[in-house]
Amino acid sequence: MKPHLVKWDESYRKKGLVIVDIDNGKIDTMDKVKASVEAAGIKYATAWDEGAKTCTTYGVKGYAAAFLIGTDGKVVWEGFPMSQVEKKEELIQKELEKVTEEELKKIEKEMEEKK
Repeated sequence: MKPHLVKWDESYRKKGLVIVDIDNGKIDTMDKVKASVEAAGIKYATAWDEGAKTCTTYGVKGYAAAFLIGTDGKVVWEGFPMSQVEKKEELIQKELEKVTEEELKKIEKEMEEKK
């Protein structure tokens, strides 16, 4: 799996960052993805896209592909996930600065309810 995603999840989850990792489903089996997630102790959402249906729907033409969605729901960045990791982290921090105190309290409450 991607160590920078684990780091970002640990660092920014409480600030409102949500990570969703989608395996395209054409290369790895669901069992292999599940085993990888469990072995790495990944806590963020990981989905297995059977037959790459989601990837096809969203027009993903290359793998690996990554998208950073801003707090307004618009794409802030897209590209290869292992490139420019530092630049993406700066964009993440910039977007998370837009999260209000009220939204943070809601996130904290939701996280407590899931425990």
